[in-house]
Parts: sequence; C-alpha cells; structure tokens
Amino acid sequence: MSRFWIRFSEIITPLLGWFLLTAPFWASFFLPTIVVYFILIFDIYFLYKAATLGINSIRSYLKIRQTTKIDWLQKLAKKHNDYEKVKHIVFIPTYKEPLAVLDRTLSFLSEQEFPSKNLVIVLAGEDRDSAFLPKANELKVKFENNFFGFLITVHTLKEGEVAGKSSNQNYAVGIVKDFIAEKNLDKDFLTLTSCDADVSIHPKYFSNVTYLFLENPNRYIRFWQGALVFYNNIWRVPLPVRVVHTLYSVMGVAELMRARSNFIYSTYTGSWVLLERTGFWDTDVISEDWHLFFKAFFATDGQVELEPVFLPLYGDATEGPNYWSSLLAQYQQNRRWAWGVIDISYALSQFIKHRKSVSIPNFILRFIRAMEQHLLWPVNWWVITLGASIPPLLNTELRYTTLGFYLPKLSGIILTGSTVFLICIIIIDWLLRPPRPQNIKKPFIIVTILQYLTLPITGFIFGALPGMDAHTRLLFGKRLEYKVTEKFDGKKK
Repeated sequence: MSRFWIRFSEIITPLLGWFLLTAPFWASFFLPTIVVYFILIFDIYFLYKAATLGINSIRSYLKIRQTTKIDWLQKLAKKHNDYEKVKHIVFIPTYKEPLAVLDRTLSFLSEQEFPSKNLVIVLAGEDRDSAFLPKANELKVKFENNFFGFLITVHTLKEGEVAGKSSNQNYAVGIVKDFIAEKNLDKDFLTLTSCDADVSIHPKYFSNVTYLFLENPNRYIRFWQGALVFYNNIWRVPLPVRVVHTLYSVMGVAELMRARSNFIYSTYTGSWVLLERTGFWDTDVISEDWHLFFKAFFATDGQVELEPVFLPLYGDATEGPNYWSSLLAQYQQNRRWAWGVIDISYALSQFIKHRKSVSIPNFILRFIRAMEQHLLWPVNWWVITLGASIPPLLNTELRYTTLGFYLPKLSGIILTGSTVFLICIIIIDWLLRPPRPQNIKKPFIIVTILQYLTLPITGFIFGALPGMDAHTRLLFGKRLEYKVTEKFDGKKK
C-alpha cells in the first residue's frame, strides 16, 4: 500500500473531526438551516447515548450480581470435570510501578477461585527501569509457590519499536514460548491474559473465563472482557479526576451489554491459539488493545468476537504525588487513549488488503463503532455544550427566524431529558464503589453527588482538549511519545 494512502487514511478522521467541531462557527453564516438541524440531530443522538448508558449500566450491574453469586468451580466440575487442564498465562507489563501496587495485583491473582496453580505469571519489565529486577525478585520469592510458573522478563527497546505495553508484551512472548515447550503444555487449553499492572482481577474471573472458554465451540476466535472500574483509589483522587473515572467505570459496566460491536481494552483474555494465529502484539503501536483486536479480526477473516465477562476488574484512577500532577497525568492519559484514532487508519488499510476474505457487514459494524468513538471524541463537548448558542449568536438574521429562536429551547429540552439518566449513573457508581474509608468524612458523600455539576468543565479539559490534541498531532504527522501513567500506593511524595 502506498505511503500516500496510508497518510490519507491517517488524517481523514482528524479532518472530519475538526470539520464537525468548527461547523457551528463557520457554517452558521453559509448554511444556517443545515447547522440548526445538525445540532438538533446531534442532541437527539446524545440523548440516545445517555439513555443507552443508563439502561445498560443497570442491566449489566444485575448480571454482575448474578455472576458473583455463582459457584463456577461447581459448574465446571459438573460439565467439564477435566477443567484443570486449562492453564491461564497472565502478562503483567510494568514500568516504574510501586512495589505495593504490584503486590496487590499478584495477591488478587493468588486468591482466585480457580486454582492459582493453573496460572502462569509473566512479570514483564523494561531495562529502562533500574528498580524493576529487585522488585520483581522480591515478588517472585513471595508469590512463586502460589502459581504454576512465575516468569520475569526484561525488555530492551530496539530501533523501530515504540515504548509501551505492546512492545513489552511482544518481547515477553518469546520467553513464554520457551516455557510452554519446556513444560510441554497443550496450547489448545491455554489462554493469555493481558493485565494492567494496577488491576485487581475479581476472584471469580478465571473460573468464569474457564467456563466460558470450555463452553464455547468457537473459543479459538474469541476474546473475553470484564468491566474495568477505577475504584482502587477513587476516594482519595482529586474531584475532577474522580468525575472522569466514575464515568469511565459506569461506561465500562454498561458496555458489557454491547460486546457484539465492542473492543478489548486494558485487561482482557484470549486463547493462545488466537493470539498465536494473530502474531501477538505489534512493537510499533501505543494503544495496543484496539489494534490487537483489529489485527485478530483480519487474521481470522473477520470471525473474531468479543464475549463479555460480567465481573468487575478494579483499576487505579490516575493519581500523582499532588493535586496538579494528578490533573496533568489525567490529561496525558486521555490524550494517549485518544491517540487510538490511528487505529482507524490501520483498520482501513487492513480491510483493503483483506476485503475479499472479510465479511463486509462484520467490518462495517466494528468500523462504525470505532469511528463513533474516535471521530466524536473531540467533537461531543463543543456541539452539546455550545452548539445551540453559537448559530443565533453569530448570525443575527437566523436569530429572528423560527428555527433560530427555538434552537436553544429545543436543545435545552433534549439535553435536560438526558440528565434523567444521570441518576442511573449515580446509583450504579454508588453500588459498585468500595466502602467509604474511615478517614473520609460523611459530608463527602454529598460532594460525590454534586461533583456531576462540574461535567461541563471536566468534559472539556479531559475530553475535548486531549482529543483535539491527539487529532491535531496526527493531522500534522507529529507522533505521540508513550508516557506511562504513574501509580501510587497512597503515600504522597
């Protein structure tokens, strides 16, 4: 594929994003009627998204409650009495993670309902982190006997590679292959889990995944995804960060109901057969999860699917050593996630390459979902918050027409209707959030409800702005350098 096409496919989404973002400003003079209808349709779309989020979060929460009550080992023993032949290889890529955070992650893995002796831990570090090996060896001494295997890998960044989770795990795969051969493990009964270093995996996760794996005849073309909720440190992070991660947590819960059109992210599981067929992770990408899904999608001729695991995976909200560093880290993290817009280009180029073998309807379903996420990332805030006010303000003639007069009123009614579903978010957040620590005063509970009044501000700073930043960098060919999100154990430095 020509360099021109690759570059064109990279910039088409940022161009469309900036076109939609600025449309209420410039088009108010030339196409005022079209702009008015665009804003109203967009508001209705937002109402639909809010309703879907609220309703699906409740439905998913009820399924999560049901899943946590099931004795999955008992179900496995009844239907698959040889379930212990399944081994789970857990990759934990880490860079400058505090010892306490890694210790917590491994503790949850060692306390799984599924026999921990069937888990292989791969603690994957970077040679740039001089403190990694001492921490890794200390953790190995403490936890090694709990697992079937405990591997420590040290990745050295090579020319052409991008620092981050993807290149790290790609390197670790080579060591794991040797381990599989040495132990003579049956690849047909191996799964591979990519686990963020700060994620505490629910105790029933691997027993549930094992059941889903053995029950599914299409297990070799499946990924499994739980709901990532950022509650490990939610009570102590700054209010703006708390608002952002509360929404992300509820969205993660709700999205389990839409697995058919969704993607893997953060912490996920796939069969070893699928990952080997896919070629594992690439070494030159930052956002590895959606990229890996698309890579697997085309490697399987569009057959790969995502199956939900109705269990929470507890992660850390972004936290720095002080208030302002936490806000900066949050911005950088969101910009890195928004950089996933580059996966649109990858998906298009791969579709052209595999168009004869991939189902077009399957690709369109996934592609529309990816475009919806990344195209509208920097656009949503502008249209929803300011869209209805701009056309009548800029175009005085429009102000005195019926459309111009009623635009702010109709938009206000539609958006007010969407706030009804905010109640669902508050309820689900409250039900899933861990108990209030003793050092947090009770009046703080009121603040957690009133925090949603800051959404217009946090939405701009941590939504629209990093999205615009990432899109603009891609538009002008300025690559984003991977910056790991620092983690803390609650002890401020």
